[in-house]
Amino acid sequence: MDTILYFCYSLIYVILFLTGITLIGRHDNLFSLSSTLLFVTFALFLDNIIIASGKFIGDGPLLEMLNISRFWIHGFITPTLILFGWGMAKRIHIPVTEKIGAFYFILCLTSGLIIYECIENMHKTFIPVEEYGVLRYVGEGSSGPPLMVLIVTFVLLVISINIFLRTRWIWMLLAVMIMIGGSTIPIPIKSSAITNAFEMIFICLLWFTHYKLTPQKHMPLSRI
Repeated sequence: MDTILYFCYSLIYVILFLTGITLIGRHDNLFSLSSTLLFVTFALFLDNIIIASGKFIGDGPLLEMLNISRFWIHGFITPTLILFGWGMAKRIHIPVTEKIGAFYFILCLTSGLIIYECIENMHKTFIPVEEYGVLRYVGEGSSGPPLMVLIVTFVLLVISINIFLRTRWIWMLLAVMIMIGGSTIPIPIKSSAITNAFEMIFICLLWFTHYKLTPQKHMPLSRI
């Protein structure tokens, strides 16, 4: 059952990715901070398709290499969600986004988290795990959300609260709350794919926010 779910998630991410390309092409550009959501979406497609394909590939060097690449892609791409959040905040002219020092801080924070994840990955030992019909490699001894994910989530929470207070747009805040709830609240369902479902809803709502806060729908807006 989990294998089917992961394949379904992969398909949804493909649809989101193609929709995102169209949305950015019409209302934005690939060099804007908010377009980083496109790369996050593609990274999550790769993540889910590799997990879904695990039992078909079989345990061995190829599957191990693919799964290790999941962790490296995750480490490089996930921190850029901070840049997406900053882009959304700048679109509605939250005052702090007008300060160049704050922008440099956000860049340094994002870069620092990427470097931190790279260091973490270099020291990880990966072991094969099979559960609910899914075969994949995981970091040995890892449990709970990584520090990088906690920091990214906190930054997005702060930004989404500010967006809600200024525009009454609640969907980005709801997205973050869903992600927090899905990561922290035990769910009595025998599946390893449930957390990924919350992750997918999270990304869908971020794309909804991207669409809602496009320049044509919320004027005046910055291209960043």
